[in-house]
Amino acid sequence: MSNVRIQWLTSDETMFEGDWLRYLISDIQDHIDIEFDWKKIKTDKNAILICNHAVPYRNVLESLRQNGKKYVVVLLSDENLLEPCEWLHDPNCMGLLRNYIHPNQLGHPKVSFFGLGYKREFTKYLKTEGNADRSLTWCFAGTPHGERAEMLKSFDVFKENKVHTCSGFNAEDGLTTKKYVNMLKNSVFALCPEGQDSMDSFRLYEALEAGCIPITKAYSKQFMIKPSYWHGIFRGIQDLPFIYAENWTECVEKLKGVSTEEIRALKEECETMWIYYKQVWKNNFKQYYTKLSN
Repeated sequence: MSNVRIQWLTSDETMFEGDWLRYLISDIQDHIDIEFDWKKIKTDKNAILICNHAVPYRNVLESLRQNGKKYVVVLLSDENLLEPCEWLHDPNCMGLLRNYIHPNQLGHPKVSFFGLGYKREFTKYLKTEGNADRSLTWCFAGTPHGERAEMLKSFDVFKENKVHTCSGFNAEDGLTTKKYVNMLKNSVFALCPEGQDSMDSFRLYEALEAGCIPITKAYSKQFMIKPSYWHGIFRGIQDLPFIYAENWTECVEKLKGVSTEEIRALKEECETMWIYYKQVWKNNFKQYYTKLSN
């Protein structure tokens, strides 16, 4: 029996990233123990604790310390980079895995990053909803706030396309997961603007999972990671197989210059890259688990 528990302390009953997290630990075990009350989190063994700023996870870390146990924190939803992560200095802390990169933690020896991944049930519909015909040049689903309206107007020169706008993240007037998956499966490119509070966005990873080529900005004023924000996520790669540039006008011009053969090559490179980095991130989880097991 393992001396490591993988537990998720959450206040979100929908558990948006549930399937993605289960995939990332699938080389270790096939389940995550989920609790909504921090007092029910078990601290009798070393632990991988999945959490976010909205839950009192520090209480759990303190209990683990008192019991002489080691831990790894999987920190979700810190898109505003507000968590001080002061416990990184704790000898009992073996590491931090976070799904929003922090520019000041890129070189930290205890910190690793992984992509946001896909929403719950995304892969279920990806597997069951028929073959992709890719009849659409590009698609977008989301809120048209900020500069996104101008983005959509700029890309409208490329036909055929499909756009579905809604009132907010995971809102009721958004596409169902099934319809969203079908839209992506029938698109060659997917527009992936930055999220409301971060450069990052689930839609880029969902586009990759569905076999689309992402079109995205290289960075924002808040996240000036060079040569692009995405090089911070996909560590070690030099040439990303995306369409990306400093602004949407440049992205439009890049897309205009892409030939059919180049599109085919980009799609294959995206698929190869995505398979590779998913395994890298799975290996990171496995390595932390091994540290806790020893």
